[in-house]
Amino acid sequence: MAEVVYTSRPYYSYPGAFAARVINVIVGLVELLLALRFVLELLGANSGAAFVAWVYSASGNLVAPFAGAFPSISIGTGLIDIPTVLAMIAYAILGWLIIRLVYFVFGAI
Repeated sequence: MAEVVYTSRPYYSYPGAFAARVINVIVGLVELLLALRFVLELLGANSGAAFVAWVYSASGNLVAPFAGAFPSISIGTGLIDIPTVLAMIAYAILGWLIIRLVYFVFGAI
């Protein structure tokens, strides 16, 4: 009687899995930057500080397509920036759709 031996490649050797991981890292970094911007604006951080200015400038282009869609809500010295929240939702959905497309093109793992 012959014995059937199944061999499998590690999951990270599939091109679809590697591409999905790269996309997840990129989307994660974008989400982290936007979340940091949201928290800094919520707490009313001084935009004159170097780190806060860097976060605002680095995330400014990411939030720009959503600017003006809804007004920001002022809370004391802080600000709830609705365009930043919309950007976070939109980039998360976009990243998910791109990963689904990668899995469609390369096949499921």
